[in-house]
Amino acid sequence: MKRELVTLMTGLLVAIAGMAHTQNGIVRTLERPGKQSEGISGVTINVLEYPNAIVSKKGGKFSFSISGKRQGDAFTVTRVQKRGYTLVDKHIMGRHYAYSSIVPLEIVMVSNQQLDSDKKRIEDKAYDKAKRTYDQKLAALEQRLNQKTISEQEYRAKYEELSSNYNNYIQLIDQMAERYATTDYKGLSDTNKEILSSIENADMERADELINRKGSFDKREQEVFEKIQLKEKSEQLSQQLQEDINKELEELVSDYYSKFAIHASNYQNDSAAYYLERMVRLDTTNVTMLRFTASFIDSHMADYPRALTYYQRALTQAQQQYGEVSKEAGVISEFIGLTYDHMKDLDQSLQWHHKALDIYQQTEGLDNPDAALVYTHIGRIYNAQDSLEKALEYTLKGLDIRNRTIQDKDNQDFSQSYNNLGVIYTNMGDYEKAMEYHMKALEQRERVLGPNSDGTALSYLNIGSLYFAREDSDNALIYFQKSHDAYLAVYGPAHPYTIMTAQYMASAYYVKADLEKAKECYRQALAGCEQFYGPDHANSQKCREAIAKLEEMQKQQSPND
Repeated sequence: MKRELVTLMTGLLVAIAGMAHTQNGIVRTLERPGKQSEGISGVTINVLEYPNAIVSKKGGKFSFSISGKRQGDAFTVTRVQKRGYTLVDKHIMGRHYAYSSIVPLEIVMVSNQQLDSDKKRIEDKAYDKAKRTYDQKLAALEQRLNQKTISEQEYRAKYEELSSNYNNYIQLIDQMAERYATTDYKGLSDTNKEILSSIENADMERADELINRKGSFDKREQEVFEKIQLKEKSEQLSQQLQEDINKELEELVSDYYSKFAIHASNYQNDSAAYYLERMVRLDTTNVTMLRFTASFIDSHMADYPRALTYYQRALTQAQQQYGEVSKEAGVISEFIGLTYDHMKDLDQSLQWHHKALDIYQQTEGLDNPDAALVYTHIGRIYNAQDSLEKALEYTLKGLDIRNRTIQDKDNQDFSQSYNNLGVIYTNMGDYEKAMEYHMKALEQRERVLGPNSDGTALSYLNIGSLYFAREDSDNALIYFQKSHDAYLAVYGPAHPYTIMTAQYMASAYYVKADLEKAKECYRQALAGCEQFYGPDHANSQKCREAIAKLEEMQKQQSPND
């Protein structure tokens, strides 16, 4: 009897040891201001090590058991999908999770309708705030000029810097709105909720005040680092202390990003970058934020070596987390290539773009918009190197992929391809092909962007230049005028593009022997130059010389006047 009992117990222990532990999970919505989080049913989840698709049930709950897996073993989520919903943390795919019967896997999604609504609300408020800030700063600058506390030259430099900062910030708004619209308010303190809500409503002053009330960042960092050191010294750290560290780190990271948003909205790029760099110093493994920091320093500060440092850190983390060959590594390689392009190091730029293309080929094939964009970049670089056949080859490949993979034919990627092909064919001397593609770009930009946009203005200018090169000054003038009118509507009279198109118009009138009209256009250009560059600038002087030359020619034509 005793032996039978032992045998029975042994068999029971073996059975228990061989039992598959269950991994539980939940899919829920974001918690947003005034909107509680809810479970989402009907979400399809695929796990690499599990053979069947998993579908979340009522309340968003799901579970699965993987035979042979023990507590702590890794499993990998490969897909999370539900029609009408967007996954908040897109990097969940490919990330390794510890298999656990205790800790549930939490997946957060947001309905596309809510995401679009929140993004639009945040963007609209940010645009309004940016315009008010720009107008206030411009009024203060003009007041200083009128009071003669700054010189004309200082005014022009500060005006150009202000305009550049405004345009750069406008380009940031979409990324910032995406981040805040996908911010999960669940578990946040009331203060943090108010900070984030203030920023979403473009009340940067209130957000800044609330962050500053928390005390010195240096002191807060020191407290976190002391707890980390305590953790490292303690062999058995309490769960509560670990949770405290995680919570305080998350709060610091959130506040640093909020400080970045506040300073970026006031075009204080140095301060904005400072807080981004402090943020990624704490959150060292966050690939997305490392890449964002690099992109901000690249596009807003033109500090390319510094940007490359953060891109390289992002690439290292992406390779460690997702593998040497992963889509994220491909995206970062592409950004590194673009930074080298900005540095005019075209050979390095080509090398990194080809690396990105190779990664895309291995991870998702070349039949996708990501690869199309890289082909387009490579074509543009080859064009800059005067390797026109290669430029044409890669740009056409990019367009072919876009035609097959992008359903929305109003997508601006198409006008980019058409415009680039027009430039390449112009450089090859094939004006008919160039005109065909520039007209395609124009048709789409007029339809999608309207006549008064900088993209449409560029197409008008390219087409006018083609007609001018073919000695068709009548048609050239029509498109130069359209380009000038568009730039005038977008930037006003005192802007380099508006000035430039007035000079192009003058050239066309000169060829038509309409000297009075040519002189009128140069006068418009001169007025813009004097306001933007100053009366003593070389560009202003060239306009005066052109006007004087035209007046002399008119006198020679009418010697009796």
